[in-house]
Amino acid sequence: MHKTEILTLILCAFAALLHGLSGFGFPMVSTAALSMFYPLQTAVAMVIIPCIILNLSLLQAGKNQSFFQNILHYLKQYWGLIGSSLIGSFIGVGLLLYVNEGYLKLIMGSVILLYVLDQFRSQPFQVSRSLRNMLIFGFLAGVIGGATNAMAPFLMMYLLSTRHDKTDVVMISNMSFLASKLIQLSLLYPTLYTFQPSQIYLLIGVTILSLLFVYLGAKIRSNISQQKFNLIIFTILMLLGCNALWQGMELI
Repeated sequence: MHKTEILTLILCAFAALLHGLSGFGFPMVSTAALSMFYPLQTAVAMVIIPCIILNLSLLQAGKNQSFFQNILHYLKQYWGLIGSSLIGSFIGVGLLLYVNEGYLKLIMGSVILLYVLDQFRSQPFQVSRSLRNMLIFGFLAGVIGGATNAMAPFLMMYLLSTRHDKTDVVMISNMSFLASKLIQLSLLYPTLYTFQPSQIYLLIGVTILSLLFVYLGAKIRSNISQQKFNLIIFTILMLLGCNALWQGMELI
């Protein structure tokens, strides 16, 4: 196994741990990590299947109801956010297929850095809980998520600023992520068919390792200082965001 593949597995394991702890992070961090070694379109395609599996595993975190009751409960309340992210994902994948990769990496890096910097303000960005804001933030999250997998910042800006509890954040964000991943899978399956054997083995390794670490993250979610953990997470996200910006500028 090459050093790049080992580094990829380590970063994806970290991303899965973050996802298990907070309900988000795997698509954004793993894509930023993989895009250091692969074209962005390949990196996005490579994390589709692991993301779908992780999203489904975390949809068990609902309010003491069955899996399908959880889904229906959140769909009824947040159909605007989830539905608009689905529509935005169509546009985002189109950008991924036809827009210069350098510009998309600049967008991905900028979104990650804006999200991180916003969290260090004394009063982070605030919005009201309304259908209009659901549609706006869901659509923006879908477009950015479909093109770069950096969907979490816009979702978190809405969900955290409207003071949703941890369970709601996990459920709503992962339903939105799942919708986006299904759109990506339907449009990027030709890219999956072009994977070399080494990339397929890496994909299998990422999937297995991610399942283990997302489970670990979910187990320790309530036993870790969120403030200290966030500092570590935001530092690493900032480094990945800066790297994406640097790569984007080199490609343009």
